[in-house]
Amino acid sequence: MKSKEKKILGILGNPLKQSMSPVLHNYWIKRNELDSYYSKFELEKLNNISVAIRTLNIKGLNVTIPYKKKIIKYLDKLDKTAAVLQSVNTIHNKKGKLEGYNTDVQGFLFGLRKIRQLNKKKPTIVLGAGGAAESVVYSLRLIGMREIYIMNRTKNRAKKIAKKYRGVEAKNWIDYNLINKAGLIVNTTSLGMIGYPSLPVSLENTTKNTKVYDIVYNPIETALIKEAKQKKLEYVTGLEMFLGQAQESFNIWFNIKPKVSSYLISKIKENIKTL
Repeated sequence: MKSKEKKILGILGNPLKQSMSPVLHNYWIKRNELDSYYSKFELEKLNNISVAIRTLNIKGLNVTIPYKKKIIKYLDKLDKTAAVLQSVNTIHNKKGKLEGYNTDVQGFLFGLRKIRQLNKKKPTIVLGAGGAAESVVYSLRLIGMREIYIMNRTKNRAKKIAKKYRGVEAKNWIDYNLINKAGLIVNTTSLGMIGYPSLPVSLENTTKNTKVYDIVYNPIETALIKEAKQKKLEYVTGLEMFLGQAQESFNIWFNIKPKVSSYLISKIKENIKTL
C-alpha cells in the first residue's frame, strides 16, 4: 500500500558530484514501485542535522566522506558493526529514532564472494589506513583471514587499526617482500580514482594465484585492475562493493533485498563514464 507522503531518502556528504547512489537507489525505488525519492544532501556542516532529518521526515540516508564518524553523536543508536568501527554509512529514521549502521562490511564481502578460491593461509595486503581500510580488515577477520598486513604511507595510522585486531600487523608502505607472496591484495586508498595519482604498486612479481580487489569504482578499471587483467589474475572492482553496501542499505530502509541485474550494472557504468 502506497503512502500519501513521498518518503525522502538521500546521501549526506561533501563533495557529492561523483556519487552514483541516486542513480542506483532511484532505479530500485522505481523497480519496486515505492513512493519514495533519493536525493543528494551536500552539506558544509552537520549542525542540527538530527532535527532536520526528523522535521523533514527523511526515512533514510547514506553517509559518505567526510561525515561517517562525525554523524555518530547525532544518532540515537548504532548497530554492532558501526559501534566497533565507529563509522556509519547508513541512517534509518525509525519513527523519529535515528539508527546508524555500517553496510561497508557487507558490501566488501559481497565483492569478495565473487572470488572463486581464496587461500586463507596466504598473507593479505590492505593498502591504506582510512575508514574504508578498517571496514576491510574487520571483514577479513570475520571470514577467518589469519595473516593481514596494513601498508600505509603514515605507518602510525596503520598501527592504530592493527592493534585492535588479532593477526593484523602494520608494515611499511609498498613492501614487495610481502606483496609478491600475497594471496589477496586490497586497495582501500583513493589512489587510482579519477582526479588522484595512480597507486604506485606493481603486480609484476606476484604469484599467478594472487587475487586483487580495488574498492575504487570510478574508474571501474583502475591501473591496478588493468594490470591484474593483463596478468590474468582474478580480480574484483569497487563496483561490487558499491552495489553490495547499497543493497544492504536499501534492505534496512524497506525490508526489500533489491536485485543487481546486468541492466543496472550497465546503467551505472554508463553514468560513471559521463562524470
